[in-house]
Amino acid sequence: MTDMDLTAATEAAWTAFRGRVADHVAAMADGDLLVVAPADLLDDGDDDDDGGGAAAVAVQVRAFGGGLVRLDWEAPLDQVGWEDVHHTAERREADRVAVLLVRTLREVHGVPHPAFLTAGGLEVDPDVVAWPGAVPADPVPDGDVIEVPRDREHLQRLVDAAMQVVFPDLRHDADGDIPVRDGESALYVRVLPDRPVVELYAELVVDPVDADRLSLEAGLLNAAHPTWKFVHRETTVVMTHQVVAVPFVASQLRVLVDLFLDDLDRLSGELVARVGGRRFLQPAPPPGRPVGPAGDHPADPDSGADLVLTGLLELCHMGRPRAATVAGLFDHDRLELIRQIVRVRSGQHDCGGLDQDVVLTALRQALRLVSDGQVEQPTALAPRPRSVQASLLADADLGEDALDLGWSA
Repeated sequence: MTDMDLTAATEAAWTAFRGRVADHVAAMADGDLLVVAPADLLDDGDDDDDGGGAAAVAVQVRAFGGGLVRLDWEAPLDQVGWEDVHHTAERREADRVAVLLVRTLREVHGVPHPAFLTAGGLEVDPDVVAWPGAVPADPVPDGDVIEVPRDREHLQRLVDAAMQVVFPDLRHDADGDIPVRDGESALYVRVLPDRPVVELYAELVVDPVDADRLSLEAGLLNAAHPTWKFVHRETTVVMTHQVVAVPFVASQLRVLVDLFLDDLDRLSGELVARVGGRRFLQPAPPPGRPVGPAGDHPADPDSGADLVLTGLLELCHMGRPRAATVAGLFDHDRLELIRQIVRVRSGQHDCGGLDQDVVLTALRQALRLVSDGQVEQPTALAPRPRSVQASLLADADLGEDALDLGWSA
């Protein structure tokens, strides 16, 4: 199915949804309430006349006064602290109300398809999809499939058939997901329980050393790889992609899985190199051994690591060392920099009276310089006053940079 076909199918779904909303509004009795909101933004509370259970982005339609309807964009006035934003129209203007509601959902809240809504059943086209439900599924046709799933079980069968073309030994885990191994990483293909969506899901890092950096890393990954979504969740970064399966296209799913696997293990390895820890399927180290990147081993005390770290402490005593200087001390070896972060944080190396955070900051900035060329900027300092004495150095003098142990950043 081409992008044009998918766009046409989406527009047709919104047009049908708009018509159902207009018919519903026209038939509303006084006091009736319709709440329309993205499914994942609704609270667990019970809906009542006060709009309980509606998210702040919900669009509500109320009927009152014998012939009027009111369109609310946020929670109603009787909930303290909410600003009331609404529009009132005659009930005979139901078509215009429906157009305004759909435009708000699509253009303001970015809802991609009516399947992502909870709208009192109006989000479901009774002539096409009954989701979720117990409608018997038709046999899955051979070859490529372009089909509208009728319920979760039907969609799961379609996904299984599409995946078995590439993975003949397909199996499900205890959660019903399809696990696919990629090096020492794992992709899970899952059908969401409440809407026709297939999700690709993977955890990129386990037991990170520099967990404080995960939120920043997720942002950097989102900027560099817009096809996928990266989310910081507790002590990991999750890589996901959701495929709207209305209709379900078997070849599209296989292509996305292939692209996802092209990036997964590589991005996981790069993230582990920056923040420490291990890949999802990489075995945990023995007790007492620091967790590091793949192939990492504790530093041998006789290997010179202690001497180099002592040199870093001397630099820190003299002032804040430059990231390039620290990187040069460790030969621009990001794995060695991570080892030293582990040793300092775990107390295996004495900081010689320095605040541990000072040493860790120097090591982390050097690691970021080596890994991705980005260094957090220190707090701005007032510029040093210029001397009124004529310069004794030539214009081409290298100055402090000549003492830098690393190459130019």
